[in-house]
Amino acid sequence: MSKRGGLFSNWGVNISIAMIALRTNLMRSILTMLGVLIGVFAVTLAVAVGNGAQTSVSNAINNFGSNMAIIIPEPDNEGGRRSFDRGRLTQRDLRAIEREVPNIRAVAPQLRSGLELVVAGTSAATTAVGTSPGYGLITNHLADRGRYISEADIRSAARVAVLGRTVSESLFGEFDPIGESVRVDGVPFTVIGLLEEKGSTFGDDNDDTMIIPISTMRQRFIGDTLPGPDDLQLAFVGFEEGASLTQAKADIINVMKDRYRVRDGEVNPFRVRTTQEFLEDSQFITGILQAVLVAIASISLLVGGIGIMNIMLVSVTERTREIGLRMALGARRNDIRNQFLVEAAVLCSLGGAVGLVLAWISGAVLTAYADFPVPIGIGTAIGSLAFSALLGIIFGSYPAIRASRLSPIEALRTE
Repeated sequence: MSKRGGLFSNWGVNISIAMIALRTNLMRSILTMLGVLIGVFAVTLAVAVGNGAQTSVSNAINNFGSNMAIIIPEPDNEGGRRSFDRGRLTQRDLRAIEREVPNIRAVAPQLRSGLELVVAGTSAATTAVGTSPGYGLITNHLADRGRYISEADIRSAARVAVLGRTVSESLFGEFDPIGESVRVDGVPFTVIGLLEEKGSTFGDDNDDTMIIPISTMRQRFIGDTLPGPDDLQLAFVGFEEGASLTQAKADIINVMKDRYRVRDGEVNPFRVRTTQEFLEDSQFITGILQAVLVAIASISLLVGGIGIMNIMLVSVTERTREIGLRMALGARRNDIRNQFLVEAAVLCSLGGAVGLVLAWISGAVLTAYADFPVPIGIGTAIGSLAFSALLGIIFGSYPAIRASRLSPIEALRTE
């Protein structure tokens, strides 16, 4: 037999002996595995939840508009100075930005308000967005049926609306809403389109919305609450693919500073945020959350490892005579050490495998019923099993070495 063949044979014998020892003390083995099982389950699920959170945030930002800047008319206090002014943002500002900032794909001024829609005695409360056709281009939320609002609708302050799926189903059920009329504060609106279905993000229903022309929103619902005739609540600015959002933000800030004569060191009466910043901030936060969860879950692994060491020391004590007999029959110290190392590794690997299965089941349940992705990939699974075996080797080393250093004569005298 070749040296390599003998090596595999020896490891096979050690694994067989380990399985016999585990079956001999089955209940003790199961209780010992619980620590590793819980630890692997917690760590694997924590990693998967963190990855799922990052995936969800990334998908939400991409659904919302992956390459845009958001301008909000409120004081920017990032410089540390306080200001209690409301801030300003007007449609004239947005037209200036559209003229002077390069690589702009579309702009979307916005006025938002919670409104109640009524159809034949059935009502539904929703968030209405008064905006322009650019909103659909920037957010990738266009009409699936019918049409979107147009510039002509804005010029005429037309009483038309594009409904989200949730609102449409609440008011019309399975019937086609295109061409039907809904009443908003007693004013009839014609449904001209049905938005593409977007689903929900972190419990927020993206289909619970209604799009109307911004001029109609200003004229009929919230015009009196704004300080000026063309003031906005916020605006989206979408950029061409490949455009630098960092440079785009700087260009927008420069245009706004010039228009409002903001000198260096003064508080800007507006804020500009990009989707790139939202993504970086969310990844940083979810990364910290994931690290904390893994650190807490790792305590379970540490406890499980200590349990493995303790039970292996007990096993060495109980099997001292067996160790002496094996040495007397020609077993080397390395053979004894490897026997107990393999036993500890097998014990941890079985616990890790069960913990991995439980984590996968829990992840599948969260994905199916909580609408939250919990991906456990092949790499994570292999890593969990490998780490379980490594944990057994690390915490089984001391008992294994102690067993290998026993004197054969003294071991055989043990009753």
